[in-house]
Amino acid sequence: MNVEIIQKEIDRTDYWDMEILDLKSLYFGDEIEMIIDNDDDTCWKIVFLSCFRVSYETDASWRKTSNVKNMKKAQLGYYGQDMVVSESEESDFYKVDMDLSIMTICIECKNVLVEKISKESLNLFWKSN
Repeated sequence: MNVEIIQKEIDRTDYWDMEILDLKSLYFGDEIEMIIDNDDDTCWKIVFLSCFRVSYETDASWRKTSNVKNMKKAQLGYYGQDMVVSESEESDFYKVDMDLSIMTICIECKNVLVEKISKESLNLFWKSN
């Protein structure tokens, strides 16, 4: 893959102003998984693979609720604003800078996979709140 192909794959999700439903770090940070709302039945899953570096800033310093895990869906404010793919300074890695409205994140990884999945397959933490 190259930068342009990965950017097109991410852009085809039409993430702009769409709700980010979840963001997870898996396998000791080797994979980062993001779930983006699509329609009543489906959502997009973007998986960042073989992550070298992940850095982010959240709204924790100013939000009223201390723990996101205790929030209801209506309280979440994560929306796709911008996702830009570039080449990392690290050889054979990509850099993805994201603005998710109340969270910014930078991921450096070897590959990015994008797929449409059924919402029925999801186990979202805020559904039980």
